[in-house]
Amino acid sequence: MTAESYCAYARGTGEEGWRPINGLRWVGILSDDKIIPHQNPFEEGQRDMAILQHMFEIKHEFGLKETGTSTLVEYGDPKVYSAMAKLIGVPCGVANKQMLDGIIRWKVMLAPMTIKINGPSIEELKKSGIFLIEKAIA
Repeated sequence: MTAESYCAYARGTGEEGWRPINGLRWVGILSDDKIIPHQNPFEEGQRDMAILQHMFEIKHEFGLKETGTSTLVEYGDPKVYSAMAKLIGVPCGVANKQMLDGIIRWKVMLAPMTIKINGPSIEELKKSGIFLIEKAIA
């Protein structure tokens, strides 16, 4: 099956309907050229690290306020991929697989703000070692 047939459902009339296919061609995904991976920029014993931390205030119904954090720390593996590559590539792959498997059924751009959308993704990401540590600190 070709990329054109995969995108046929979204194709409208005129040039706009070919926009996804033209984009794939532009970045070289539909090319027969051999893909040469980027060389690892790290020297022996080096690796990268990505840190994300959200700090937020929680106000409970009974008036108590506390501060919470949600933290992610990821280390790259110089023999496999960088931390950033993992944190971008794996979630994209998980979301695409869930769309193909019918777990995510919406065919529009959605922010993952409901448990129906992000619940299955969070569980799958944990299997890949991507997770946040949540703490109440005050």
